[in-house]
Amino acid sequence: QLQPQSLGTPRAPADQTATAYAEKRWLQRGVAIGVHSLAVLLMELQPSADAPQILVADALYRLGRVEEAYRLLLAIGATSPRAPILARLTLLQLHRGFLYDANQLLKKLIQCGDTSCLRPLLAVASKKDRLLLQGYCHSASKRILEGPRGECALREAVAYLSIAIMASGCEAANSLMERASCYVLLGQRKTAIFDFSSILKEHPDHVQALCGRGFTYLMLNQQKECTQDILAALQISTDAVTKDILSLKDKARKLVCDWLQQYCRTNLSEILAAKTVPCQEEELREAFLIGGVLMRTDCRDTRWHLLYVDILLAKGEIGTWLTDTHLSVISGCFFWMTLPIPAAAQEAGSVSASGHWEQALALLTVAVRAAAELRPQFLRQRAACLAQLDLHERAVADLDRVIQSHGDPSDATVSGAPEEPHVWAEDLCRRGRSLVLCSREGPALDDFSRALELHRGQALQCVEAGLGRSRLSECFLRMALQHYGEQQLSKAWRLTESGLLVDSEHMELRRLRARVKREHCSPCIVH
Repeated sequence: QLQPQSLGTPRAPADQTATAYAEKRWLQRGVAIGVHSLAVLLMELQPSADAPQILVADALYRLGRVEEAYRLLLAIGATSPRAPILARLTLLQLHRGFLYDANQLLKKLIQCGDTSCLRPLLAVASKKDRLLLQGYCHSASKRILEGPRGECALREAVAYLSIAIMASGCEAANSLMERASCYVLLGQRKTAIFDFSSILKEHPDHVQALCGRGFTYLMLNQQKECTQDILAALQISTDAVTKDILSLKDKARKLVCDWLQQYCRTNLSEILAAKTVPCQEEELREAFLIGGVLMRTDCRDTRWHLLYVDILLAKGEIGTWLTDTHLSVISGCFFWMTLPIPAAAQEAGSVSASGHWEQALALLTVAVRAAAELRPQFLRQRAACLAQLDLHERAVADLDRVIQSHGDPSDATVSGAPEEPHVWAEDLCRRGRSLVLCSREGPALDDFSRALELHRGQALQCVEAGLGRSRLSECFLRMALQHYGEQQLSKAWRLTESGLLVDSEHMELRRLRARVKREHCSPCIVH
């Protein structure tokens, strides 16, 4: 009696699973032999028909006789290059490693417009060859989409992606995502939604598919469906979804934000109609999530801050003065007109101390808009929150307003405010740090130099708490070398001097100062 391994089956552990696997392989080979014999008989009976010859080629492929299958198909294709033959020749050329030929055959197959003939072929293809076809077609679509995305290019990419999806058994999430994006660009939005939904059926937490489907619903003006998908994605990855929302065009981004705010307001009203203040944190989890994201999309929009304040009011987190306030519904009015500013600022300090920077940002925006005399103080606090949230450009904008309010620091002692240079230096250092983190080193170093001149002790303390002496001295060296190379020796000298005030032992700065001194010994520069 023949054993399975005698026919080339890999040797497996002697257990029931391995035996069953080997018997299955033996059965499959036996079926292929039977099919081959039957197909050869059919060829003799119908010598002019394609179907028996294609069946013989498939049986030869399954028996591992790839070269014979290829020659047989090539002979048929010479007289009738139809889609089923092109599909098989493509797969065999990929199997043999002839990628150029496979590509040419695949192009002809796509031009035929009938890729459905791949389905019966893929049913008998080996897993390795299916993966080869899938990967090749996906890569081909990527190359097409790297060029101009005209309608013809998009349709060609869709054809390649469709083959990749078929080869994967409809499990290629990447190919489905790419095809859905192509359908959106082609205006076939409902078809795109079908592809996004296919991904989500197998991968419910696929953030890109949720956002893609949500934004497609946005194009169809389906508010409820769009909001549900975006919210579901936010609960998985807030950062990724915020980035995607920010990438939208202005009109689309505004509409998404408006819909999220409307959902949040409605949800908040329903909660407050059924509950009393303070509400439980879990009940407000979605509201806090949406409020935080809206502020990250545009922290300058007052509506988002007011929404966040309303959520905090519902939670009972703006001081004990709110505990007896009746809030059966959220008014949506401008709370900052009646909000006690010291209470808002005090609460902002409390929540920022516990690391809740977005909550503090909302409260401080209310305080900034309501305050007059205390506005610089609240702007400083808000700039600190913005810096913690890595929103440094906006932090710089707040600190610009603070520094403009100082006036001339040389008048500080005359005006009876001896602490003014100390405060001025700290504001300059805070703005300088954010400017460095915005990759604007030139203006940043001007701020640090001015701060060191105004109050060296306070400036160095701020540097140590922020960028650190080592990093700042390297910034001074880099900019000084740039000016030295441009022969702007006065600027290079000033920067090396400031850098050495930060780190007096920095050898590169000391060497550079010596070179500048040798080349330009002007009494107005070198002392």
